[in-house]
This record gives sequence, structure tokens and C-alpha cells, in this order.
Amino acid sequence: MYVYLDHASLVPPVTEALDAMRSAAESFWGQPGSLHGIGARARYALDQARQEVAEYVGTLAHEIVFAANGRDALRRALELALERAPANASIVSSRLEHPSVQVLVEQATRSGRAVHWLKLPAGVPSEEDLMTLRAADLVALSICNHEMGTVLDLASVAPHAVRVIDAVQAAPWVSLEGLNDARTFYALSGSKLGAPMSVGVLRVPSDVHYAALADGLQLEGDSPPWMTAVGLGAACAKRAPLREQALETARQLANRLLQGLRAIEPTLLLNGDEGARLGPIVNVSFPGRFGKSLVSALSLEKICISHTAACQARHSEMSPVVRAAYPDTLARAEGATRWSVSERVTEDEIDHALETTRKILARMRN
Repeated sequence: MYVYLDHASLVPPVTEALDAMRSAAESFWGQPGSLHGIGARARYALDQARQEVAEYVGTLAHEIVFAANGRDALRRALELALERAPANASIVSSRLEHPSVQVLVEQATRSGRAVHWLKLPAGVPSEEDLMTLRAADLVALSICNHEMGTVLDLASVAPHAVRVIDAVQAAPWVSLEGLNDARTFYALSGSKLGAPMSVGVLRVPSDVHYAALADGLQLEGDSPPWMTAVGLGAACAKRAPLREQALETARQLANRLLQGLRAIEPTLLLNGDEGARLGPIVNVSFPGRFGKSLVSALSLEKICISHTAACQARHSEMSPVVRAAYPDTLARAEGATRWSVSERVTEDEIDHALETTRKILARMRN
């Protein structure tokens, strides 16, 4: 039996999401864009899911746009934000962002946009970073860092900027209502909220929705991933009343895990400013040991963790996020491991993972 401590990569689908998708597949499996009755029933199910997601994030249903995945939602968000921002506005981002965000920002530079990369030492803004953010016209940043779990308080920075926000890691745990303004686009991923993969969400300001409607443009397209969107709607409806308690439970489990790891390895290094951590992600480096090697050794014992983002795990030997956050300490990036929990993890699973880690590290020493 596996102990799964990689919830920052993907959350196992909840039963309600799978049941909703199964019902949709059996009862109204048509294309939502079709004019006939089966299509109309599918369209109704899609609109119901849109309302459930909107209620979860505290916004209006017409501001919710479904996409193929979180990456696709972020791509569309940046496109729309660039249309809104001043033509000479540079993009403010960081090398701590998810690779999908960095790729999009770098692509924008090829069309002539300037980019200012924040330093974010240990995942928090320096004074220089804060000055840049307060003057920014366009930002592309995450609320919760996908590897270190540190939180950026976007409500107090970039006060007048157009904002493209990666809310993928934050959405399962905190309210996003403060981001539902006229200058903010943000993206979610269904795979972090309890839905199966292959559905993303883009939140757009209302005037963007109505402008597209007036121009005859489709923000969503004719064939959104509507069946997985139905699953996401059901997952959001289940999670909404549980979110606050789920975060508290996950924090307690993560603290138990961190304390246990520190007891096993007193020289362990916590990556990311401890006071800025949201809670469910624990990123630590074991001095003198390669993180990827420990991930592989634990995998053989059916303990699932990561050393970097899932999309980079096969190709990267170290965490690029930790490398960017601690540019003067290469050993942190080489030894980095990411342990991420949810409220569904048990204390027994945490204790089993700790005991297994203790045995593996002892073998590595020998």
C-alpha cells in the first residue's frame, strides 16, 4: 500500500467528482454546443459546474472559463492581460514560478515585452522586490509557491497592476475572493481540487467577458472539457464547506512530518521562509544527499514524494525553485525534497513514512 505525500503534484479524485462524471457520461453525453436535446442537457450540466466553481472562488459564473488544464488557463490569462496592460509595461515575475509561467513570460519577451525578474530570497520579497512590485503595471506570479509552499501577499503589493495569478496551489486551501476585481486574471487546476486531470479554470473580469461577447469572440471555445468540468464542479461543492478545517488539519500533519524529519536529521535545511509557509508543503534538503536519489529510494518502499515539480521530475536533477531562492547554496537545490500533504493523509501514514526515511538515510550513511 502506497503512502502518498505528493499532493502538490496531484490530488486523488474525490468520489463525488467521479460519480458526477459517471452520471454525465451515462445520461447526457452530448456536445454542449449542439442544438439538440442531448447537447442541451450537457450544456446545462456544464453551466451548473460553472456555477459551483464560481461559488467556490467567490465570483460570478460568467467570469469562469474552462480550459484544457491549468497551463492552458495561464496562457490565456497572460494573453488577455497583455491586451489590457499599457503597451510599454514590463512584466514582473520570478524564477520561482512554475515552469509553465516562466515559459509564457519568456515567450512574451520575444514580442518585445521587457521582463523584470524578482529575486524573492527564501521565497519572500526583498525590499528591492517590494519597490518593483509597488510600481508594476503587469505581474505574473503565484500566491503559493508550488515547491516551497511560501505565500506572496498580492493584496498588499502591485496595487494598480494588471495581475496574472497562478492560484493552483492556493485554491484548495484559501479563499480567492480578494482577487475577484477588474484587473485580475487567475488560473486553477482541477487536479489540485479533487477532480481528474485535464480541466483548468480561468477567472476573467466581467468586462472582459462582456467585451468578448460583444465582439463575437469565444473565451472558452466550442468544446471545453465539459465532463471533467462537471467533476470539478462536484469537487468544489464538496470542498467549499470543508476548506478552512482542511487547511488546519493539513498544517498539523505537515508540522508532525517536519518535526519528525528534523528528529531524524538534525542538520536538515527547511527551504522557504518558515513564517511565509502556507502549511501543506514541506520542502527540506538533507545535506550531503541528493534529493532525487532519496525520492527514488523512498519510491521503492512505496512512499511517494517529489524533488521538484511533477512536469520536471524526470529531467531535473535538482529543484530550480530552491536554486533560484538560494542562489549561493547549490547544496540546498541538490538535496531538496518536497513533501506535500492534504487532510486525507493519516498520522499513521506520516509515522510510517518517517520510519522508512530513517532507515533509508541510515543505509545512505553506511
